[in-house]
Amino acid sequence: MIKAIIFDLDDTLYDQKSPFVAALSQTFSRTLTTDEAAQVFKRFHDFNDQTFNQVKNQELSLEAWQTARVRHALAKLTTDTISTDWAIQFEMAYQTALKHIQLFSGLPGTLTRLSRCFEIGIITNGPAQIQRDKLRQLQIQHYVHPDHIFISEELGIAKPDPSIFTTWAHQVGIKANEAVYVGDNASLDMTSAKHAGWQTFWFNHRQNDQVKPTVIPDQIIQSPAELNELLLALVQAATL
Repeated sequence: MIKAIIFDLDDTLYDQKSPFVAALSQTFSRTLTTDEAAQVFKRFHDFNDQTFNQVKNQELSLEAWQTARVRHALAKLTTDTISTDWAIQFEMAYQTALKHIQLFSGLPGTLTRLSRCFEIGIITNGPAQIQRDKLRQLQIQHYVHPDHIFISEELGIAKPDPSIFTTWAHQVGIKANEAVYVGDNASLDMTSAKHAGWQTFWFNHRQNDQVKPTVIPDQIIQSPAELNELLLALVQAATL
């Protein structure tokens, strides 16, 4: 029986592409096509997921990582050197744009109903203050107890280490097979949660068919509407 539903943060609870594109439109030298914007965002998002452990392990400073990720994102789009000054301007614009993020359409009502039937949590990699600011902007405190929010920098544990999941379950007092993790990253989210014994819902709303989980997710969701539908079905089943 499912007793807890835990979510990733970036590009799972809100559309991370929107503030990214907004920041680029303010700072980059030309307007990107829709396809270019999608490709650049994918490289940015993948770089975040694949390299943040270097910040956790103090192999990179946060500032160096932030500069590296936008350089990586734009590497195939321009032959111009991305200066550190420009990278800083972009990062400032991006952090400003993040102050306007909102939960995906329909999620506020869905999370309200979920919180009446299940323990709700967040497990996210990232810098603590930045992630906390995003959660505050999303008003996540209306749905999630503060003790159920795990941010990698605060814990000293980061995905894909399965112990971040087992630690969450132990703290809340549930068994592994009673927890579901909802995330957008095939490897970082799905594989690591499965290795902890959790059920997994892959929120593949970017329809990233090139990267597949090395485990089989319990559910695959391809749009915010599908995610709401699935979560509300769990609410209905829990109240029968």
